[in-house]
Amino acid sequence: MDIPARLREWIYAGKQVGKRKDLVREGEAIYQTMGIQRSGDVFVAYYFEIPEALMAVEENALELRERFETLEAAMAFLEKASGSDVLDMTPQKERKIFQVG
Repeated sequence: MDIPARLREWIYAGKQVGKRKDLVREGEAIYQTMGIQRSGDVFVAYYFEIPEALMAVEENALELRERFETLEAAMAFLEKASGSDVLDMTPQKERKIFQVG
């Protein structure tokens, strides 16, 4: 995966990058969020997905958090989990997607 220099710089600077997205899968509206943040010498990748019709109960939510030694592995994990392009993530300023600790 060829990670854009700007995205790589943000992550190595310790910024949390991510995105929120609404999509339709098999006729069902889905809300998903994903993000990556460097924590020490590891990269924490976070993915959350829930059918919009079930957002009030969150019992059918898919929530994944993994730690990786390389940025490339973290990005590949998010790409596989989401089925979406992950190279367009941007820094999350006030509203973080997840807490690292």
